Amino acid sequence: MVSINQLIDAIIFVLRDEKAYDLPSICYKYGLEFGDESEAFQSRRMYLQKRLKGKELLFLIDLAKRVVDDYGAKASQLLKLLQHVNSIFTVSEVTRRNILDELYSRGKITGKYDLIEFLNRIWNLEQMPSSDSRFKTASGDIWQHMINNSDWDEVYLFERYLELVTSADETFIKFLEQVVHPLIREQDEQDDYINFINKHLSNDGYKLFLADNISGYPVYKVMKLEVGVKGKVKNLIFAAIGHKPEIIFSDSINNDIKIIKHEENCLVYDCSILHTGLLWNDLITWWADIQNIENIDQTTEISLYKRLYSSLDSLPEKILFKWYFKFFREMFDTNFPALIPQVYLHYDPYTIKQRTNETYLPRQRMDFLLLFSNKQRIVLEVDGKQHYSDGDISSPKKYAEMAKADRDLKLNGYEVYRFGGIELNNETESPPLIKDFFVKLFNKHGIKRI
Repeated sequence: MVSINQLIDAIIFVLRDEKAYDLPSICYKYGLEFGDESEAFQSRRMYLQKRLKGKELLFLIDLAKRVVDDYGAKASQLLKLLQHVNSIFTVSEVTRRNILDELYSRGKITGKYDLIEFLNRIWNLEQMPSSDSRFKTASGDIWQHMINNSDWDEVYLFERYLELVTSADETFIKFLEQVVHPLIREQDEQDDYINFINKHLSNDGYKLFLADNISGYPVYKVMKLEVGVKGKVKNLIFAAIGHKPEIIFSDSINNDIKIIKHEENCLVYDCSILHTGLLWNDLITWWADIQNIENIDQTTEISLYKRLYSSLDSLPEKILFKWYFKFFREMFDTNFPALIPQVYLHYDPYTIKQRTNETYLPRQRMDFLLLFSNKQRIVLEVDGKQHYSDGDISSPKKYAEMAKADRDLKLNGYEVYRFGGIELNNETESPPLIKDFFVKLFNKHGIKRI
């Protein structure tokens, strides 16, 4: 386990090269005591040490991550140190060594590719410096010692030279995905490799899942083992306006549905949900297809946005949708999770009036749904007073029905978050709250730019 002093020393090693007159503002940026320039001019190391000593480990870990993001290659030693902090790097050194040992014992890690060709699928060897003065790049270095002279073995190459045991999770995961890629291995061998790799990865909460295919050949990606909703998204009916659509099963065995009335009032997304979930870009592509739009441009995106916005009933819902889009459209381009409004969760073909005021499915629609994957489903509800009162009189019965519906959703694997309508009715005060919530939600689920 990494000690606090080791982490402090590694952070200082990166920051001490900054100009003394810049250190106060840099410290302030990272949430440290500001101080003054004269103290920094006396000793940059002591200045930094004074501000880091006494900090909690979790604070230092978070600070170290930010320093690595900001300083890149200059913080390579700090990055390696973070590798040994269990709460940051989740594929442990034990798991990595176990997988590598089994790969060594099986023979050719590179499958159908030659060594340099395989490695270039993971690392840009031409951009990596050589450790041999006779060569300019790592490509020449590896060729000389692995192919021409054969004085390195695989253990030295992968663990010492390429540092797979201490690299970032993303690099090790990319390596595994290439090892089992259909271009690298035949399918029968691919299945065998996936089985033994998953045996080790599962100890850290990961697994190689089928994510796509190339010309009918399966492509696998490493993903977290999810505890979300069982089953797959089959019918996503959303953005309803006006009359409720009337739905029948056209094939009940396949769970195929058909809208026979008021189809124009709602949207039905009928494409597969991949491991990346449902992104705004996916929704734009689907929208262009159903609108017979050949060339997708900003006009296409705007028309979809307006159609979804028009399905919203209240000002708080509109503010939530509008500011979510503003924040994350700018931050992620189009590769951010789509916020899907007015989604049918349950469907009762009869109205409450037709059922003589009996309610069998109290919550038929969700205000908003996010799909982070096929299993990770996030429900957002914006509560006006109609959710818990009759007019201006509080209704314990309505509140109890709402609470029961939430429990049922959570037991089925959904995450449910509620906003009070009053939180989202102000164009000035509500946006920071909206941004803060979604940033924390994305961090929790590891949602990153793609």
